[in-house]
Amino acid sequence: MPMKPGALAGADTAGAAPARPLALGLGAGAAVTLAWLLVGDLGIAIRDRAAQPTALEMLRQAGASDTATSLLLATVPAVISVLLVPWLGYRSDRCRSRHGRRRPFLFVAAPIGCLALLGLAVTPVLARVLAAVVGMPPRACTLTLFCLFWTLFECAALTAMSMFTGLVNDVVPRALLGRFFAAVRIVGLSVGIGFNGWLFALTERHLATVLACAAFAFALPVLAMCLMVREPRVARSASVAHAMPRERVSQCMAHPSFLLAVAVFLLAGLTFAPFNTFYQYYAHAHGVPKATLGALTAAGYAVSIASAFAVGWLVDRRGAVRVSGAVMAAYCTIAAAGWLLVDGAASFQLFYFAHVALSGAYFTAASSLPMALFPAARFVQFNATKDMLVVLATIVVTAAQGPLLDLAGHDYRLTLLSAAICSLLCVACMARLRRTASPSDQPIKAAP
Repeated sequence: MPMKPGALAGADTAGAAPARPLALGLGAGAAVTLAWLLVGDLGIAIRDRAAQPTALEMLRQAGASDTATSLLLATVPAVISVLLVPWLGYRSDRCRSRHGRRRPFLFVAAPIGCLALLGLAVTPVLARVLAAVVGMPPRACTLTLFCLFWTLFECAALTAMSMFTGLVNDVVPRALLGRFFAAVRIVGLSVGIGFNGWLFALTERHLATVLACAAFAFALPVLAMCLMVREPRVARSASVAHAMPRERVSQCMAHPSFLLAVAVFLLAGLTFAPFNTFYQYYAHAHGVPKATLGALTAAGYAVSIASAFAVGWLVDRRGAVRVSGAVMAAYCTIAAAGWLLVDGAASFQLFYFAHVALSGAYFTAASSLPMALFPAARFVQFNATKDMLVVLATIVVTAAQGPLLDLAGHDYRLTLLSAAICSLLCVACMARLRRTASPSDQPIKAAP
């Protein structure tokens, strides 16, 4: 049965985010609610763990350049994020429907994402028909349809990710966020192990089937979560904003520690984005078979799963900033070593395994970082503003990385040099941020 509102958090009579209990003390109802949240995350994890690698393989088969790949898989999602997610965040914070303030958006995003992935699955067939009708080259038709369907899917997936984060913020006790996000990481990594261990090698010959399976694997768990988890009641406010108020962005930016937090999130994203965008091309350049790459990815995810609860426990005990900084420092060392030493298939495989394991540990540690730093009452407002600023900067970088790699003759070692530099700067910002926050990473106080 669906949980009653307030099963995990008390009702809020002031219109802000509901107060959370300090521990889950909690009977079967609360445990079931948390379990259904993890079911929803199972669908959301499809974007990063299955849809993106499959889309990258589709672009490789279509002969897309580094510039086109970077634009379609990095810049386009960034533009969507900056235009759509903040607006949805403000609307969601002020939504007062009988289904809650997060679930109405999820009910819409899930089927749209499913249809978009199904469109990608039939893109090769549609491209041939379109080429015959309009006389365009089949490759151009494929890339045009890919852009259309992938943009639609990113709109749905980014909406689902943002609303899921807001839902977790509303119902999960802050004292358990580290361990809950460790469980979230385990779910996502398990999806990644399943995909890379059994399905990734099939994308070369059965691309459409893999995409069709990903479509339903994205939508059905999210819809099931929406049906089974009830949100705490939130009092209606006097007025509901229908656009992103400029003054609310100014409230966030007025805090010096908020801008420092933005720098941390930005540099962390830039640390991993270039290599994650082109790792399949990098592996192909060194002659690493897809089956080997998939097995290495699955093994790295297994290491991340084995360490997830330990990392989550450390986050709850020592703070998200402290633990995330330590893991990022370790990754900086690995990235610098990779830039200097990777020169063939064997060394690439060694670095790639270390990259997957360490980046997984970072994402586990940093999963609750926004909740640790931003006020619960206006969490989506602060988080969406952070996302907007981060994405604006990311758009510039991702728009440049593809052309630079094309000009450099596809020297993908540059992605490792970029990772080493950005991770070093990220560690420096985290050290500064740690001095402005308490050991338990107390959230920034919202402006009245």
